[in-house]
Amino acid sequence: MGGIVVFALWLAATVVLLVWHPATPMTVFVLTSATLFATIGAVDDWISLRHRRSMGLSAIAKLALLSVAALVLFFTFRDVLAVPVEIPFSSASLALPPVAVFFLAWIVFLSTTNGMNLTDGLDGLAAGVAVLILIGIILLHPTRENLILCVPLIGALVGFLWLNVHPASLFLGDVGSFFLGGVIAALALANGMVFLLPILAGVLVLEVGSVILQVASCKALGKRLFRMSPLHHHFECSADPPREHILPAFRWPEGKITVRFWILQGFFVGLALLAARI
Repeated sequence: MGGIVVFALWLAATVVLLVWHPATPMTVFVLTSATLFATIGAVDDWISLRHRRSMGLSAIAKLALLSVAALVLFFTFRDVLAVPVEIPFSSASLALPPVAVFFLAWIVFLSTTNGMNLTDGLDGLAAGVAVLILIGIILLHPTRENLILCVPLIGALVGFLWLNVHPASLFLGDVGSFFLGGVIAALALANGMVFLLPILAGVLVLEVGSVILQVASCKALGKRLFRMSPLHHHFECSADPPREHILPAFRWPEGKITVRFWILQGFFVGLALLAARI
């Protein structure tokens, strides 16, 4: 549950900055989103610790809580969410009806929080990827609100990485991964970057996609597509006995996988900048 430290530092720093620059509906929306999803993650971690097991909330319970949080945020901050969305690789934007905005917000919150949760499987991986995504958001939309929200979080994550790089002595836990996913999703929604987010957060898309493809391959072909999923585990050195899988796997040390995924995420940030400029 080391994510509580990151959340607390970020919240304290942001509140201090808001003394000089009063909060706008957007900043309140992002702060509320972060708090709601961090709370869900904390409950999940607390159940795991209390019962001394790796699984906390069931998948259905987690999905229900995340959906309720997205529903509350939509009805509380409809004005913040009612912004035109940018169309990647064009100068066009699109105003969506309220029903479409709701379903889009629900999908973005669920996919981003779960994507960050799946990415948090190696020391330093999720925190480093989150830092690069936040830098991308600042470069795409260097507004005062984004700077106030993103810069303190980047600073907190860089400090966290000092203890989280391999071998880690502090871990995000679900409280941290859900919190980071909630912040990134809220920033994307508030800035009209919903369609740009899959490019900007490309590593999260790959991690979620690998799990979906793994399940589909097992059901349809009776074989694993990857040695393990999410994707970063496919490349991991492991003492487990080899299992039959379709795609070739590499045996990389944990630190090498993390840095190479950071490089891959940097590529996605560059691609998102290109998509926004064309």
